[in-house]
Amino acid sequence: MKQKEAQVDYKDHQLVLYVEKKDGSYGPVQTGSYIAKKYLDDFWSKRDNLEREYLEKIRKGEASPIAFYMILEELTPSELASRVRIPKRKVKRHCDPRHFGEITMAELMRYCEVFNVPVINMFRAIISNKAGVRIKDEKSANPFFGTLRIEVGKK
Repeated sequence: MKQKEAQVDYKDHQLVLYVEKKDGSYGPVQTGSYIAKKYLDDFWSKRDNLEREYLEKIRKGEASPIAFYMILEELTPSELASRVRIPKRKVKRHCDPRHFGEITMAELMRYCEVFNVPVINMFRAIISNKAGVRIKDEKSANPFFGTLRIEVGKK
């Protein structure tokens, strides 16, 4: 790739490419990411739509929080079963809201470790569309207890 072809004006996501310079030598050039510039907004838009769709499915009783997080993390039932250390058939059952209540606390905690969410997030959703509202989940040494801090107008 030539130096001129590598130049992308995108300050939010910079990277270093090794390209052929004008004098014929090869070396590093700092530039913006073409993929981030062209496709990142589309990715976040699709992810937001997917999140809203699955939250609605949970509300309607069509999916469980396990299915929600599995889709958001882009995991297959086999991958999730391996990470949670349970059979694949159990993961599939836990994706069904009728069987979500059968999860043991140990299994639920392993799911939460894989999804990197507190246990309470399996039982509630926090949604805020208001500008200036920050929601922060503070962890404690006790895995069963945390603090949800909602700050308005602070940065």
